[in-house]
Amino acid sequence: MNKIKAFFKLTRWSNLLMIAIMMLIVYYCLMSPLFVSGIASVMPSPPAFLLLLISLVFIVAGGYVINDLFDVEIDKLNKPDKLIVTKNFTEKETKISYIMLTTIGLASGLVSSLMIEKNDFLTLFALLSLLVALLYSYSSTYKKKFFVGNLIVSLSVAFAVFLPWLFELLYLSDNLLVLSASKELMMGVLPFVLIYTAFAFLMTLIREIIKDAEDYKGDSVTRCRTIPIVLGINKTKTILCIMVVALMLLLFYYSFILFNLKLYVAFAMMLLIVVCSIFLLVKIYKADVKNDFHFMSGLSKIMMLIGILSMLFI
Repeated sequence: MNKIKAFFKLTRWSNLLMIAIMMLIVYYCLMSPLFVSGIASVMPSPPAFLLLLISLVFIVAGGYVINDLFDVEIDKLNKPDKLIVTKNFTEKETKISYIMLTTIGLASGLVSSLMIEKNDFLTLFALLSLLVALLYSYSSTYKKKFFVGNLIVSLSVAFAVFLPWLFELLYLSDNLLVLSASKELMMGVLPFVLIYTAFAFLMTLIREIIKDAEDYKGDSVTRCRTIPIVLGINKTKTILCIMVVALMLLLFYYSFILFNLKLYVAFAMMLLIVVCSIFLLVKIYKADVKNDFHFMSGLSKIMMLIGILSMLFI
């Protein structure tokens, strides 16, 4: 494997692409009423949002890199055939990659903050810096702690969904007149953003716990305190079932809203995720070996993608 290909695998390019697409769809589809409102200067310049997107993608890429650096010993047991750090990159090269990616991410975030927040540019930049700290803490410490690591990853993905709306709010906070004129539109968009934020949080949390169950063997040897190790596989499966049912309740509620708004394509896509959720419940109940959990991890990723694409039809 050449180093360029290995680098893309190290940074999980497919996950980064999903984050970028998710942010673009939230901003240009869910928040489309603001674009067609006719209110002057209601949206910041496209370069400002593009820099924000670049910032988040590079920060998350850095998080993946530092995670693999700390996970070398675990990955030797869980996925020796997919090992990149020490095999394709030395530990020093990996550290340099992390520093470069994070620096580019923070620099882009700083410029974006300056472009939209003339009076108080630190708010957005501080949130991005906090994300960097959380991702590093997850890899170095909390990934091995009970539940905390799962929570950090899930909140990070949910943050990517909510960030475009927050970005717009921070931009409007510098112009109270425009904010007043667009307040009703902002509040009208918010429920949809919150539903997709909750969906992304639950879907990611489910997948993270499934991945912990998949990596049970390697994690137990390296003394991680993940949910499957602390509570056992059977109790973990019960927790997963409860979370999937909670996800289904959210989907039923949202489907009802979409049907009433006559958004039938998005409604059909929600029902498709419900069907996938039922299938996931059956697979959780029957799961017994590592391959079962690997399959469920892939299925949950597909469900996440369907949810993201449904925003195109809102």
